[in-house]
Amino acid sequence: MLKIAIVTPYGAEERLDHFAEFILAKGLDKLGYNVQFYTYKIKGEPLYRKDSVYQGIKVFRCRQRSGLSPGLFFSILKFKPRVVIFFHPKSFLSFTAYLAAKSVRAKIISEIVGILHDPYIVDDTDDPINNFKQNINLLTTWKKLFKAILAGRPLEQWNNFVRHMPISKADIIVAINEDEQKYIKRFYDRDSVLIYWCIKKNNGDKIKPSEDKYGPIPGEYLLFIAQIKKRKGWDTVIEALAVLKNQGIKKNLVFVCPATNVEEAKNYIEKLGIEDQVFFFCQVTNEEKNWLYDHAQYVLAPSRYEGFGLPVFEAFVAGKPLFGTDTPVYLEFLRHKENAMVSKTGSAQELAQNIKMLDNDPALANCLVLEGYKTAARFSGKVMIDKFVKLIEAAGSL
Repeated sequence: MLKIAIVTPYGAEERLDHFAEFILAKGLDKLGYNVQFYTYKIKGEPLYRKDSVYQGIKVFRCRQRSGLSPGLFFSILKFKPRVVIFFHPKSFLSFTAYLAAKSVRAKIISEIVGILHDPYIVDDTDDPINNFKQNINLLTTWKKLFKAILAGRPLEQWNNFVRHMPISKADIIVAINEDEQKYIKRFYDRDSVLIYWCIKKNNGDKIKPSEDKYGPIPGEYLLFIAQIKKRKGWDTVIEALAVLKNQGIKKNLVFVCPATNVEEAKNYIEKLGIEDQVFFFCQVTNEEKNWLYDHAQYVLAPSRYEGFGLPVFEAFVAGKPLFGTDTPVYLEFLRHKENAMVSKTGSAQELAQNIKMLDNDPALANCLVLEGYKTAARFSGKVMIDKFVKLIEAAGSL
């Protein structure tokens, strides 16, 4: 069996098992590959403390400091994989994985998602498209590193190096959308292979969130699932509700957030006078999230920047009309009034107008749902895994 090591900071626990890297690990395992999964060990987090077998996949938790992880290094040396795949440009495990892969002569595939989340490329990762650094200097060679260290700030220069050198030296780079392919060429001067992420199909398990834990659930609501970050467009959602209220239209919103601190959003909601319309659900389970999708009127995804945008496809799979934006990634698969309602990024007025339009056009809403199913089918796990298999086989024969 061809041995594959998958190295990533995320994706081996219940709330994150819909991430592409873990779906890939499971898919490769079912096809007969010998897969080992490596991810962070985090002190104080019970789910991230011990090695385990999760859903049939061996998962190794790796402690690291400044990109150095002896446990990861020696585990890969012992495993001797033929191919090492590492994910995410912000992962501090990739550097050690790269050194270990070179030591066992494994081929290296690096997948990039959310390249503009990188603070060495943009000044504001929460609003990246409008905040590129004037002088972007990714340290991708030892020579560049030593020269940069002589100029000062050695720890910052080292962090720059351990993030970017492994990507630049990988045998193959994978981009998850066309927009990121352009950035990879611009920043790394490398061509990349396009393999879109996939969406995990709803397994059918649905549990109504407990009102004792989360509070009341409104009878009819719009659904928004995101971190409280500007790039996610949470402010646009809140402002759109206020616009509709001023026009005599009251819409409730269920705001699902992975964090428990939502004070910034609450303060803004109170400022706009719509505190009775927004209901926060923090750290819901997958089953509770499925229930919320199933009972939502519409799903809102007004992002300013995305690496991919899983809620878009979760809405499609759940059979719900979607409201997106004209951010470049979304425009690769969203079409206004065909499979989604698309508004200008940051425009609460357009989002509100689109919501009103769909309220008055049930036939259009039905069309969006049907086309959403078709769009989601193009981004299945099988499609992604088949493309990776071809890439792995090609890398293994190099």
